[in-house]
Amino acid sequence: MSRVMNWVKVPRNKVVCWSVLITLIFPWVFPLFHISTAVRVGVLFILINMLSALWIGRTIRRHHLSWWWLFVLPVLFTLMVFLRYKWYAYFFAPIYLLLGVLAMAKD
Repeated sequence: MSRVMNWVKVPRNKVVCWSVLITLIFPWVFPLFHISTAVRVGVLFILINMLSALWIGRTIRRHHLSWWWLFVLPVLFTLMVFLRYKWYAYFFAPIYLLLGVLAMAKD
């Protein structure tokens, strides 16, 4: 167990774990709360994922990670959209990438 915890403490692994959690696990858990689809999409895609893209960009800048780690969230999100959601959700992936780039480039 301590080996897993040490693995999660590495900044690039935090980015991967958080991206997997919010893009692959949260969409399967949110319907259990019996919230309307519009609210789920608003909270998950707009609020949580966009704030996560900003956090990932800041983490990459703070820990001097490679720029291509920015692609983890949009690629996993696109995979989930392909498996579960409608075509309009594809428009969010470039927004997440842009937010990550802006957060990484800030100061």
